[in-house]
Amino acid sequence: MKRTLIIILAMLLAVPVAEARRKTKKAGKIDGDQYQDNIYNFQIKIHENWKPKVGKEADNVRLVLTQRNYGIPQDYINVKDYTKIPQVIVYVDTSSLGATVFIDSLTSTDFKSDQKGDILKEFEILSEPDLIPMQRSRLEIAGQPALMWKVQAKYMKEIRMSASSTTGTGVRRSYGGAIAAVRIGPDIVLFYTMAEWEFFESVLAEVVPMMESCTVPEEEEEG
Repeated sequence: MKRTLIIILAMLLAVPVAEARRKTKKAGKIDGDQYQDNIYNFQIKIHENWKPKVGKEADNVRLVLTQRNYGIPQDYINVKDYTKIPQVIVYVDTSSLGATVFIDSLTSTDFKSDQKGDILKEFEILSEPDLIPMQRSRLEIAGQPALMWKVQAKYMKEIRMSASSTTGTGVRRSYGGAIAAVRIGPDIVLFYTMAEWEFFESVLAEVVPMMESCTVPEEEEEG
């Protein structure tokens, strides 16, 4: 009887462990400089200057890339932690909207949805108060027409030279942000990036080729 009870307890303890493993299953895998998504099957070639972090399989955020060597504004040379480190977020969700309409829904002040609310939590620049739309451009991603929207966001920070400083210096600068959208089958794939404005175009020079490297391999026919 005692042995049976021990076995039952061991089985009960094993259930949450197995469940935890399922919850932490990755969204995809990195092979060399390639990211391969496990669910959506797309591949992205990662620039050598970007460090990848793979998301969880159940999450919309599939991949986060962080720039290794990035520019630091002159105002922050002695307080580098104030610099916005450039990142790319690859976000995927199901949608019936095309790329252009989806971008419009994100940038509209009137449109609201649970899906948009989730995206706003990840795409920081959309929550900035002073947005200046800059440009829309067409590109091709995974063999499909895509749209990239660029924006400038002015901001003001009070920077302190040390933790013991009692006063700070006000700095006015800008961020640059971009969201690219492409519809692949029933899903919308979003590429989001944000950086200090003076380095924004040089960041995009590395980011856009990664977007355009996205492919969806054709499935081999059986038999």
